[in-house]
Amino acid sequence: MKKKKIKTLKGLGVSPGIAVGKVHLFDTGPISFPKYWIADREIGSEAARFKKAIEKVRHQLLKIRDKLCKFQVGDEIRILDSYQMIAKDEMLYSSTVNTIRQEKINAEWALDKTLAGVKAAFLESPSEFFKERRADVEHVGNLIFKNLLGEEEVTLRFKKNTILVVHDLSPADTAQIVKGTIQGFITEVGGKTSHTAIFAKALEIPAVVGVVEATRTVAEGNSLLLDGSEGIVIINPSTSDKKRYQEIKKKQGLMDTLLLKGAHLPAVTKDNFTLRLAANMELLEEIPTIKKYGAEGIGLYRTEVLYLRNKRLPSEEEHFESYKKVLQKIAPHPATIRTLDIGGDKILPDSEYMEGLNPALGFRAIRLCLREKELFRTQLRAMLRASIYGKLKILLPMISSVEEIRQVKKILADVREDLDRKGVRYDPDIRLGTMIEVPSAAMMADAIAGEVDFLSIGTNDLIQYSLAIDRVNEHVAYLYEPLHPAILRLLKQVVEAGREKKIEVSVCGEMAGEPLYLLILLGLGFTELSMNPLSIPRVKKILRQVTFKQGSDLVEKALACKTTSEVEHLVRREMAKVQEI
Repeated sequence: MKKKKIKTLKGLGVSPGIAVGKVHLFDTGPISFPKYWIADREIGSEAARFKKAIEKVRHQLLKIRDKLCKFQVGDEIRILDSYQMIAKDEMLYSSTVNTIRQEKINAEWALDKTLAGVKAAFLESPSEFFKERRADVEHVGNLIFKNLLGEEEVTLRFKKNTILVVHDLSPADTAQIVKGTIQGFITEVGGKTSHTAIFAKALEIPAVVGVVEATRTVAEGNSLLLDGSEGIVIINPSTSDKKRYQEIKKKQGLMDTLLLKGAHLPAVTKDNFTLRLAANMELLEEIPTIKKYGAEGIGLYRTEVLYLRNKRLPSEEEHFESYKKVLQKIAPHPATIRTLDIGGDKILPDSEYMEGLNPALGFRAIRLCLREKELFRTQLRAMLRASIYGKLKILLPMISSVEEIRQVKKILADVREDLDRKGVRYDPDIRLGTMIEVPSAAMMADAIAGEVDFLSIGTNDLIQYSLAIDRVNEHVAYLYEPLHPAILRLLKQVVEAGREKKIEVSVCGEMAGEPLYLLILLGLGFTELSMNPLSIPRVKKILRQVTFKQGSDLVEKALACKTTSEVEHLVRREMAKVQEI
């Protein structure tokens, strides 16, 4: 009997866990369709067939969006909204119908010609943002093709013990995956912040992305083992491989239990330096988890889901009820609520901004709020009214100048006056802070610190904007380096600006929850780290094994380095002294 060949592939582990199952190759490639000429009398019916397919796609996307709202995956919802924009695009519709009429060809063929033109235009654009939209156009195009070909429902059904292997999954595809129906999945593209990674974590499905040519390397029915933490995929694992990973899985389970036992112990170093560990959140339903994992407050409450879950703007009462519950449930700890950070790929419902594309560095966040003042006042009024139910801190996103803060403070003063006139109570000592996430804000941190009560560094954006790389572009994702010497210098500059003005400086990006960076952040002098709540017990345990001096010594050496690799070598060598957990 021929022995099965064992092969190991490497990718990026984006959702932890170990899974064993049988390969199911899921084809998301180009769809085959017939091409034929039509008679004059068939033009009307062909155009009507295309119109019906478009309408069905819009309806399907709405259904998927509603389903995602139940899963509470904000980023996925935003992507679905961008799909809706494409499906509603007048040019897509009129160009296809005109091609049917002028060239007398069937709808599928005409659509293919339209999509080719749109994708070529995006490809020629110098903007990475527009180039990335090609994939969105392809996903929407495939949905329309399926409807034209009679595949009316987008459904994915799998056998148990399936490990899905696919080039890429669209949000529409991932939304069909029900927790428990597959053991794990592998994609050939994507990064840590890709929508497939976000969705895998939300469903707690082990996943490895960026496995080059995975669909060509594995075969349908192959036995597969994947490690979603280390990014390892083993094809036809041996019995000893399976035993080894079963042991690892067992240890991980015990480790999680152990970490949870220490989740409510103080976050204090061996030399008694206390660091507050808070949680990032999007939904009220996350608060029990946040408490379970030992967070000392909410360091970042993203309010966008209030807008994205509805097809209209939320009322002041809806804002108020949400903020009131957050503050009550997290008390006596503080809750930092970020004002609307929408725009870019996050679409404001029912507004003129639904039309046209809006890049990440375009009209969004505080820029939009300062233009749409009534929308901003509504949110601020609700925040102030809710402030009497706990400890509220207001956080402003994407501030790039002192002028913007002063405009916000003027609007806030107007809101206070209005509430005073009406006799509405609010906490007079609400602290106002800004996100430091664009280079200009980091460089002006000393001036900005003089205008606000606290600073919170959004490391995800600050790193990508400072290093001029797009994290979701697989070709440059490797340049996303939190330990880049330039980033360390920027972080130090912001911390020192806060220290000089005697205000708190925190980190609320992914860097905060990554154990490798803990000593550096500790040594830089941050007073609060806000992260995914699941990371808190592990970060606390490491913190209890180190000293503040260890961190400050490491920072001094790291700041003298000229390259990222030198810094990383230093950091890994120091972290290796910390007991493995």
